[in-house]
Amino acid sequence: MKKRTALISVLVLALTLCFSVFAEESPEMTYAEMHPDVLAFDSYWVSGDGTVRIDSNATEGGFEMLIVEMTGDTAFNSWEYLLTYDEENKRLVADGTGMKSANRFDETGVITDSQYEYEDGTAYFFINENGELCWMDEKESSFEATVFHKIGNFPGIYVCDRAQLRISWAGEDLIYDVSMDWANSAFESWSWLLSGNYDPETDTLPLSGFTLMYTYREGGELDLEADQHEAEVNAVFAFDEDNILTCVSSDDESLNGLKFEYNPEYYGMWMWEF
Repeated sequence: MKKRTALISVLVLALTLCFSVFAEESPEMTYAEMHPDVLAFDSYWVSGDGTVRIDSNATEGGFEMLIVEMTGDTAFNSWEYLLTYDEENKRLVADGTGMKSANRFDETGVITDSQYEYEDGTAYFFINENGELCWMDEKESSFEATVFHKIGNFPGIYVCDRAQLRISWAGEDLIYDVSMDWANSAFESWSWLLSGNYDPETDTLPLSGFTLMYTYREGGELDLEADQHEAEVNAVFAFDEDNILTCVSSDDESLNGLKFEYNPEYYGMWMWEF
């Protein structure tokens, strides 16, 4: 289950398209800024083997949405929608803009086959009183009984100086797995292994776990005789106003205030290293 849900998050993150919108009188305003209520939708949403990614960086026509459902170890269905926000009913609406395809990929993550099933889907999405995303579709009724749970925008691989941070959704109970490695030198490195649940009220990721220090010999092998450091650690991650992932608080002072950006090596098509 862990492997499959990680693949889902990877597919969604890799396929998501980001666009800028330019308003006539205020070229810096995005669609989300023009319609602030849509920001409640901006997130990953998950349910079983399905993941929804809604992007607040919209085109001039509205909002971008991608949905991925794993249908096998090397197969998935995908839906792409361009939506506009219905202010009166507080929902995102796709009027004939939905595209569904069945896809297959190989062991390297490359898509080997993609077949469109339709390109004129009409649907709408709303958030119910429990904070869950609901999907009503005129083309199919498969998801009418499905609700998607919000898990924030955290999945991905990030870098900060000599540190690499990996954040993946573990699937069961909406738990996140987080690991970070920091190489002090050729002979010493630190690792943090953390887990926790997304907090939708504060849009933060509170984590707990432990940190380890590793020492290496000149040949590169781990020095098992050296003193090892291990300590429990707590940390809270959030996105700042510039959408940079930040450790906003931690009882480990070396983590406090660290800012992470997407790793350009991996932030592209088919990020299987998740």
